[in-house]
Amino acid sequence: MAKVPDRYLEERRQEILDAAARMFIDKGYATATMQEIAAACDLAPGTLYRYFPGKADLIAAVVGQCMDEYHDVLAEVMNASPTPGVGFRLLGEHVAEGLTQPGWQEECTLRLESYLAGRRDDVLRERLEGPLRETITDLANIIRAAQAAGEADPDIDADALALLLHSAVAGLSALAIPLRDTEAASEAWRMLTQLVTTLMVAQPTSTTT
Repeated sequence: MAKVPDRYLEERRQEILDAAARMFIDKGYATATMQEIAAACDLAPGTLYRYFPGKADLIAAVVGQCMDEYHDVLAEVMNASPTPGVGFRLLGEHVAEGLTQPGWQEECTLRLESYLAGRRDDVLRERLEGPLRETITDLANIIRAAQAAGEADPDIDADALALLLHSAVAGLSALAIPLRDTEAASEAWRMLTQLVTTLMVAQPTSTTT
């Protein structure tokens, strides 16, 4: 029997992930079934299970893909920035613009669905915890780089600030859905980043004469 090309398998896998993401957004994780996802991909349920053993595996992969895209954007912005401090501000603007985009709200819905699913499934929660902590750590490392470059107050707790900012983005993204006001969420984020930028500015060392 001829071997199925890896490229075909990867394309099929991506089709499944896209269909699952849409199903989780439209129907919710708890309501969507593997049979429905298989039908959306024109696959037999048995074939779908060869790619993903269960629904938890699917949502973990879907959210993991979102996290990978986040890392790609972060790396792209930071690589194009002359200093960590400039990159930090550019990332803030990227978030402000993203909050108004439909795709951002869909990703937020997926994450909320995964958080709820993880709340009820300890194994899934552990799978989601690692990538989530990694995104927060990435941001904390940027803050630490800005501190090392003299662009941020070295006394700021980088981990706590990264957690605060990540939580703010998640909260504004979630609230923008029922409020139907992405512009307000974007402006609120810009206000927060202005306050944080003021907080982060390295304080000059006072001298006595």
